[in-house]
Amino acid sequence: MKVDQQCFLCCAKKAMSLLEQYQVPQEKAVRLMKEIYGGFSRADEEVSAPILMADMMGILDANVGISDAYEGPKRQYNQELLRRSHDIKGEIDGSKELFMTGLRYALTGNYIDFGAMDTVSEEKLDELLGKCQEITVDEVEARRLKEDIARAKRLVYVTDNAGEIVLDSLWLQIIKEQNQQLDITVLVRGGAILNDAAEEDAAFVNLDKSFQVISNGTKIPGTSMEEISSQAREALLQADVCIAKGQGNFESLHGCGLNVYYLFLCKCDLFVKKFQVPRFSPVIVHEKRIVQYT
Repeated sequence: MKVDQQCFLCCAKKAMSLLEQYQVPQEKAVRLMKEIYGGFSRADEEVSAPILMADMMGILDANVGISDAYEGPKRQYNQELLRRSHDIKGEIDGSKELFMTGLRYALTGNYIDFGAMDTVSEEKLDELLGKCQEITVDEVEARRLKEDIARAKRLVYVTDNAGEIVLDSLWLQIIKEQNQQLDITVLVRGGAILNDAAEEDAAFVNLDKSFQVISNGTKIPGTSMEEISSQAREALLQADVCIAKGQGNFESLHGCGLNVYYLFLCKCDLFVKKFQVPRFSPVIVHEKRIVQYT
C-alpha cells in the first residue's frame, strides 16, 4: 500500500512526541526534524508507511537513543493480558463457536497500538474487551478463513503488538486443536520498534512454548517482502495460508499476491476513511477480495 499524505503527518507527530518525551534541546530537535522531513521528500513513491516510520525511528535512535521508548508499555500490556488470559480463555471455551470467539478476541487485541494512536488506555481496552463477543465481523470472510485453514498444511501468523500476542496465542491454540495436522509458524519483528512484538515478547508470554516463533529480521513496524530475512520470506512463500495482524502489516504486505487474510481494527483517520467504517471497527479482508478499500 502506497504511503498516503496523512502518514507523513502521523510520522512527524510521533517524532515530535518522542523528542519532547526525551527532552531533546530545541536546536537539536529542529535539526532532527529537518533530517526526518528530508527523508520524507526523498521517499520513493511506492514506499509504505511502516518503512517511513522505521526510517524516522532509526534517525531518532541514532541521535537520541530511543530504542527502549516503548519498553515500559510493552511489558505493561504483556503482563496485563497475561493476567486476564485465564478468564478470557474461560469465556472462549464457554462459547458456542470457539473459532469465532477466539477471532473476536484476537481482533480486539489490535487496539494496543502505540504506532497508530497517540494514546492507549486500559479503560478503552476494558470497554472493547467487554463488548468483544458482540462485535460484528465479516462472517463470510471468517468462514472462508476457517475453511482455508482446514485445508492447509502450513499457516504463518504475522503478529503485530505486544500484549495483543496473548490473545493471538489463545486463538492459535484453538486453531491448532481444530486442525491437528497444521504446522503453525509465528512471525515477530526483528528488533525493538514502537510497541511491536519481538522475540523477547513472544518468550515472555510463552508463545514460543506452543508454536515455532521466528524473527522477520527487520525493525520495521510491518512486513515488507523486500526487507525481511530469507527465512521469514521463505516461510511466507511456502505457507498455504497467512494471517497478518494490524494496519502496518496490511500497509506493507498488501499487493504481495499471497493467500493472506488481514485482521485489524481501524484505528486511524486514514483507515476509517478508506474502509468506510467507524473507528475501532474490526476488519477481515483477503488479499484478493478487498471490496471496501478505496
